[in-house]
Amino acid sequence: MRRFEKKVAIVTGAGNGIGLAIAHAFAAEGAHVVVADINEASGARAAAEIEAAGGRAISVPTDVADEDRVRAMVETTLAQLGRIDILVNNAGVVVHKLLIDLDRSEWDRQLAVQLTGPFLTSKHVARHMIARGGGGKIVNISSVSAVMGRVKGGAHCASKAGLTLLTKVLAMELAPYRINVNAVAPGLIDVPAQRDEQNLSEAYKTRYLQEVPLGRMGQPSDIAHMVLFLASDDADWITGQLYLVDGGLMAGHYSFQGVHDFTMLHGH
Repeated sequence: MRRFEKKVAIVTGAGNGIGLAIAHAFAAEGAHVVVADINEASGARAAAEIEAAGGRAISVPTDVADEDRVRAMVETTLAQLGRIDILVNNAGVVVHKLLIDLDRSEWDRQLAVQLTGPFLTSKHVARHMIARGGGGKIVNISSVSAVMGRVKGGAHCASKAGLTLLTKVLAMELAPYRINVNAVAPGLIDVPAQRDEQNLSEAYKTRYLQEVPLGRMGQPSDIAHMVLFLASDDADWITGQLYLVDGGLMAGHYSFQGVHDFTMLHGH
């Protein structure tokens, strides 16, 4: 039996990239997927792709930073599908600028989407889960930037670091209702948004991969596999955790290993 038969899963930012892969993966395992994307055309296209592949999906245009629209998305989901079992907070925006060059509006938007958004969606979805008797899974898509600073990524790092602690607090507060809350932190993932970024040059990717033990960029499916595990019954006793899915990047940087060479340390 497929793991998510008769389950309803909301995936924010599911119109493309990692979110789209997650939505497809849930649908392939029986879930009825709600594509909650701010881009109506992308969301509709994603839902149509899932349906064409034999899955079930609806598109509900949503700006996760707007509480009224989040509330409306939850109400629409309940009106059409009757329940919500899983929430994946994936929506994100990208800004590559030094903090001294970053406009206040750019800072505000990144935190609104990547930190306030998960708070709002989790609040309204959790209220439904509690009202129906408890039980459910929330998975937040974080980043290795939650635990490692990145030049020109100040707002991104700050929002993802905040998301880690939001995950932990939600996990504690929702545990009495059997709602598990965890986060997944991807490394560099090969998605259109990354390939189209002017700052993501071939030279950058080559240098980045020198620090990745497994030697390749991640694929959206790599993240989807972890998300589905955390949303499944197999993860019922896991909550409040951040899982790095990064090809080994955060295990330790190869560029730093030379200073710990055995012969250097002992002078031979």
